[in-house]
Amino acid sequence: MSDLKVSVVVPARNAAAWLRECLESIRSQHPHEMIVVDGCSTDDTAAIARECGATVISDEGRGLPAARMLGARTATGEVVALIDADVVLPPDSLRRLLDEFESGGYDGLQFGLASEADGPGYWGAALAWHHNHSRVRGWFGVSATLMRRDVLLSVGFDDEFRSGEDVELRIRLEQAGYRLGVSDSVVVRHRFDDTFDYARDQWLQDGAGMARTVRKHPGRAGWMAMLPLLATVRGVGLSLFKAPRFLPYWMGFFLYNYRAMFGEILRPAHKPISVGGNAAWLAAARIAPMVTGFLFWALAALVLPPEQIGLGSAVVSAALLTVQLGMLGVGPATLTLLPTETDGGRRLVATSLLTVATSSLFGAGLLVVVTRWLGTGVGEAWNDPVVTVLFLATALLAASAYQLDHVGVAQQRADRTLVRSLVQSLVQLAFLAAGFAVGIRDLSVVVGAVAAGALASVLVGFRQLARAKVSPDWRHGLRPGPALKLLKPGLPNHALMLADRAPGYVLPLIVASTLGPSSTAAWYIVWMMASAVFFVPQSAGFTLQTALAGTRARPGLVASALRASLVLTLVAGLILVVAGPLLLSFLGPQYASAWVLLPVLVPALLLSCVTQVYYGLCRAQGRLFEATVVATLAAVLVVAPAAAVAVNYGLTGVSVLWAVAQATASVIAARRLVTLTRVKPAATAGEIPSAARHQPT
Repeated sequence: MSDLKVSVVVPARNAAAWLRECLESIRSQHPHEMIVVDGCSTDDTAAIARECGATVISDEGRGLPAARMLGARTATGEVVALIDADVVLPPDSLRRLLDEFESGGYDGLQFGLASEADGPGYWGAALAWHHNHSRVRGWFGVSATLMRRDVLLSVGFDDEFRSGEDVELRIRLEQAGYRLGVSDSVVVRHRFDDTFDYARDQWLQDGAGMARTVRKHPGRAGWMAMLPLLATVRGVGLSLFKAPRFLPYWMGFFLYNYRAMFGEILRPAHKPISVGGNAAWLAAARIAPMVTGFLFWALAALVLPPEQIGLGSAVVSAALLTVQLGMLGVGPATLTLLPTETDGGRRLVATSLLTVATSSLFGAGLLVVVTRWLGTGVGEAWNDPVVTVLFLATALLAASAYQLDHVGVAQQRADRTLVRSLVQSLVQLAFLAAGFAVGIRDLSVVVGAVAAGALASVLVGFRQLARAKVSPDWRHGLRPGPALKLLKPGLPNHALMLADRAPGYVLPLIVASTLGPSSTAAWYIVWMMASAVFFVPQSAGFTLQTALAGTRARPGLVASALRASLVLTLVAGLILVVAGPLLLSFLGPQYASAWVLLPVLVPALLLSCVTQVYYGLCRAQGRLFEATVVATLAAVLVVAPAAAVAVNYGLTGVSVLWAVAQATASVIAARRLVTLTRVKPAATAGEIPSAARHQPT
């Protein structure tokens, strides 16, 4: 038996209904001391605690994290047992967990939790079923946990958290190298109240807590932001097979978690986010919506015929292409100019939004005219006036949403980008599902869903700006002077971006015009999967740019970035090669056969690691013209022969063509990397100042 003294700390606020049973179960196991931290309760909580022999202290209503820390500071034992008032300990469980704690060399060990409803109703049973079947059950928490007192006092809860403090504490404990665990053999009862209000409060607290956690630890943003969605997908699947009556629960769980999460993130921060934090938020904003993006196209592929999917993907690609063309470098220019604006950027934001929206809308209209005149491929979509209007709306709204991303980065609040990205992708998915549910099963529902998502992103962006007191000053309008001020530094960088990214948007249009909508559908799904991996080398290039901008290039740093990019891309590529065929087969035989493209595209993605590191180095050294020439060469090698290759060799030929272009660019990039890391950076006249080049776009 252990000789360690255990001080039990029970934070409680208005817990009279549960507290007596909790404390009696603890007292029967004779701990060193029992401390109840009262949170200014208005019921008999404090009186019951004293009747049960506990020492009662008050946290003066400062919240659960502060209550636990106050109890730990008051405790005199070497080990602190944090026990919530809704927990009941079985006989001898405290001793058994303490033995496991000491023999395993733990710094923190949680009891296993067996959740139950405190009543016969629906919501308590649903909460208990969720927790008993959730993977969260195996995650270290603090609702019934032993911790070494010195560890708890040294790391401590963050008093700024009103919820989610357990997850945030676990992150810091793991980062510090402490040994944590959850017992499989010593299990306690964990009770849930049996009302909807209680369930709703649980969801809201979880969502707000996750938002605070990702704000403090932006490197976890992508995973944490997707957690409610992934939990909902898993929960719905389990419920369908095991407990269908709990399906309504997941709707509330999903909606209230994200409502609280977005509400917390939308709240203006007290200070800007660091450069590293901004980069992490941007990465999360690009990666997190990929799951819903795949679900979007998977749902569409299950309901619509391949011809409709192919034409829909071509229309969406055309919209994204017009956005890229219509940006005109305004985004990067915003990064340079916005921080210097005396009015917080209200006039500049208005000018930038109107500029990109007008330019993209004009480009979309021109594309409609040209492709309708050609009559094949994406031009077939314009036979439906509804689709045409939705396409134009998508181009306008998507350009505005993309520019709002740049505004967020310039304001050092890239966390807002993640919020908008998630809102956009979720609204798209919901709109598509709703359209199918009411019987709309044609191209318009796909394009309409994309337009609806972009609109939602823009509306959230305007609300974010309003809450930050930098609403656009629309009276400034689309004046030539301010617009030219944005375009002058932006256009040089825009050329490189277009040359690098345009082939990805053009290829679906070429495939649609040569091989037809069915092949376009297969290509677009595979290309979307490959694009998720392509973000890794792009991110490495942006990271290198940030590290090198304004300094002499160092071979070691470039080599380090290249190694990291290759390793991460290789891992992601292998996952894609293994999992890709399974995902494609899920969509049906039309898509399953496209798996042969993956072994061609993945090696090309590895080659792009070299090219993207080279582009990052060129941006940092002010060599945009040189990088643009290389990117243009690669684009021409892909686009120029694409139609002929598609006709003669199909999608496999198009994939090989893209791989050859990447190989050519990577050879040039590799040779130039060797040279550029040995020479002093040279600035080029007319380039964006270094302050702008530091920011990934």
